[in-house]
Amino acid sequence: MMTTELPSIRELEVFRATIFTGSATAAAERLGVSQPSVSRTLAQIEERLNLILFIRQGGRLSPTAEALALNEELDPIFDGLDRVRSFADTAEAMRGGRIRVLAPPSFCNHFVTPMMIEFKRAHPSVLIELRVVSSREALGAINDGEGDIAITTNRVAHPGVRMEQIIATQSVCVMPPDHPLAKKSVVRAEDLEGEAFIALSSNLKARMGVDRIFDRAGVTRDIVAETTTNFCACEFVASGIGITVINPFPVMRNFEGQLITRPFVPKFEHSVFAMFSAEAAPNWLGRAFLAYLKRSASAWEAGRAA
Repeated sequence: MMTTELPSIRELEVFRATIFTGSATAAAERLGVSQPSVSRTLAQIEERLNLILFIRQGGRLSPTAEALALNEELDPIFDGLDRVRSFADTAEAMRGGRIRVLAPPSFCNHFVTPMMIEFKRAHPSVLIELRVVSSREALGAINDGEGDIAITTNRVAHPGVRMEQIIATQSVCVMPPDHPLAKKSVVRAEDLEGEAFIALSSNLKARMGVDRIFDRAGVTRDIVAETTTNFCACEFVASGIGITVINPFPVMRNFEGQLITRPFVPKFEHSVFAMFSAEAAPNWLGRAFLAYLKRSASAWEAGRAA
């Protein structure tokens, strides 16, 4: 039985860079090697694995389904390598450094700030900076080199930045424990006909998405209050003036015992991303802080499932 010769880590780095950039030329520039070298490496990987990984179309390399599946399998391997690199860098970097974090108001108080405090305690010599900005402002700052990592709920397609998902959730219906809808295992859009409703501000992406769901269902809510943050929406609900449909992350941990949630149908998905500059890989501080954020998000998910 023949044993498949596996590609080296360096060869897999070439493969992942090509997936990310979409061309051998761009991958070569990213890795600091020649374009022919990238092309040869890709051909060698395809030959060893006996797979077609890219379709050549007009100077672009389009990944096949097999390439995308392989790339997903490689994620934990490269995550582990990043942790090793981060560990190797820490001894020298602990003597100083700075991390500039950008985040919207909805994630500062209940997610980002606690992690920055924990990060500072673990790395006392590091200067931490937190700027509260909108997603649009965060994109500009990262693209202009004015921030190291930004937290956003918007997946941005921009050549100057790259995105990494931190957590994915689905909207829930939030209500007091004694509300009649609490008896249901799932709350449907139709169940909220005529209900006193706390809505997010009309200029927010989440509000627009929820509005579309109710419009398609032909449901009329009695909107009694609007707010810019999920936390404030929950405070309104806790006061007894209405119910709401929001992304539960991360604010629901602050209302344990006061409010309950039920899955909302049709499903409305939310994601939280870390945004980095596409021009340079994040330094050890950016990678380390992202690990803190992911750990916190995982703990939140585990707590919800318990």
